[in-house]
Amino acid sequence: MHVHLDVIGGIAGDMFCSAMLDAFPELESPLQTFLATLPLYQSYSFKLNEKKQKEILGKQFIICKNDQALQDQNHLVFTVYTPSKSATIAKKLISQEHHHYTWQSIQQKLQQISHCPDIYQIACGVYSLLAKAESEIHGMALADLCLHEVGADDALLDIISAAFLIHHSQICTWSCSALPWGNGIVNCAHGALPVPAPATLKILQGFRWSQDDEMGERITPTGAAILAWLINNHGAQLSGSLTRHGYGCGRRQFKHKPNILRANVFETKTNTVIQDTVMVIQCDIDDMTAENLAIAQEKIRSQQGVIDLTSQQFMGKKGRWSTRFELLCKPEQLEAVCQSILLQTSTLGVRFWRTERIKVVREHINIDAQNQQWPLKIAKRADNSVTVKLEADTVKSLNTSYGERQRLIANIEQQALAQYTRSSTGENHE
Repeated sequence: MHVHLDVIGGIAGDMFCSAMLDAFPELESPLQTFLATLPLYQSYSFKLNEKKQKEILGKQFIICKNDQALQDQNHLVFTVYTPSKSATIAKKLISQEHHHYTWQSIQQKLQQISHCPDIYQIACGVYSLLAKAESEIHGMALADLCLHEVGADDALLDIISAAFLIHHSQICTWSCSALPWGNGIVNCAHGALPVPAPATLKILQGFRWSQDDEMGERITPTGAAILAWLINNHGAQLSGSLTRHGYGCGRRQFKHKPNILRANVFETKTNTVIQDTVMVIQCDIDDMTAENLAIAQEKIRSQQGVIDLTSQQFMGKKGRWSTRFELLCKPEQLEAVCQSILLQTSTLGVRFWRTERIKVVREHINIDAQNQQWPLKIAKRADNSVTVKLEADTVKSLNTSYGERQRLIANIEQQALAQYTRSSTGENHE
């Protein structure tokens, strides 16, 4: 499937969730169940209300704390900035209480969803775009960065909810319309900022923009990061047959147009492969022991954003046997991964380049067998065959002999394939 996002009024984290839940109403209950398992969510809940924007009926996703709707911190407070308002704005900014959230504390909270690797990867990818943009704008290292509005719990829950909906809607590709520029000044913890906010512009470099007569902030940093993650990783041209659509409503009312985000869902030809963009990183090492190389390899592999890491031996300069590390990583994690390589190895530099890849469509499932949950990866191939593999970390943790392990793996994978086949063909079973 393909989704084209019509950014009519704008986009924010809550508007994206609203539009997706309007288009995929069957995901509302699973999202509630998923969020209820998170320690972060215990004081929170969400409401999905109906709302009209210029006589268009849509949905509004609202995060509540102790059943009270929160003032949306993702939308910065907007004002038309004129000299006569300068003093008023300054007093308001001084009197506001702002909380500070370190990048490390946000990463720790995201660990609450690490048991769902696909959702975790999306949420981390979106937040990494936000953090990197903020660090570059303020000239600070990520370790020293403090986030304000986008670090609050409601923003975190918006992004986690968006990641859940992106994953479970099973959309393969995304596209978007030109983005509305907006106008004026926004008030936030950093003071009065021009519209679009600096972080928003940084994240959305390369996107098409348009100007209309509506004032205010139209694209929030959270909305920008979601959009950039989708288009940069899974962007494609609009195609297919329209099957459903959803309207996500913003909180503000505009003078001339509805403040909505529309998600248009298209059924495309069945495709067993998808294309995305990754970074390839290489480095050569000729002065580390085998033991230290193994340690470095494991530490680098565990770095967030690393997709794969391989090593090979070759004859290097001056007749020395050398080791070459080659990694694949997400584009938004390039800097962090390169820093990890330079810290964990003796290499003096790395090479990297951007490349496209085509991969088989896959998904992650869990099945119950032998009184425990087993995570598996399922791949769909061009001849309609399906292959099932138990996750490597689970295989590694099995405390059995080789023969027992192979029999157990075969049994679990056969059960998973049978279960997946029944669900794919629509059979009802207990």
